[in-house]
Amino acid sequence: MGLFDIFKSKNDNQQKELTKTLAIDNIYLLTIPSDWTPYESDRFRTINNTKTVNFSITNYGKELDKNNPFTLEELKQETFALFERFVNEGGYEAINDREANNNYVYQAFKVDDEIQYYYYTSREALGQSIRIVFILKETGDYKTSTKNTLLKIGESIMIKVA
Repeated sequence: MGLFDIFKSKNDNQQKELTKTLAIDNIYLLTIPSDWTPYESDRFRTINNTKTVNFSITNYGKELDKNNPFTLEELKQETFALFERFVNEGGYEAINDREANNNYVYQAFKVDDEIQYYYYTSREALGQSIRIVFILKETGDYKTSTKNTLLKIGESIMIKVA
């Protein structure tokens, strides 16, 4: 079984052994592959055993406005503009796999000798709209299995209750 096949597990016990659940900023939980090890940084970061995958999370909180809730359309506008800057100003090469779904925006880019997979989403917690950004950097070529792993991690987000 490959590193990114962890979510294709046939039974829950086997999947639990291949994944672990972590608390992020005491706001939410998420599930990552068990061989990813967190390390000290200015934000939440993990690296896999072979040091070919580096995963980071950044959270941005904004006061929740019940009269004007943050929408997927706003998330799309923000991230699509940022993605264009990556290409036009940063020299990133966009991979044709952009996805905007019910609650996230995703896009991968080739940058030098690695692929960078970006996942943006938003959740409500602690009276705030929390913008969550995942960046997964992997040495080598683009892999659909890596994209799928990142999307599964995104699906695993669970807001903590007090």
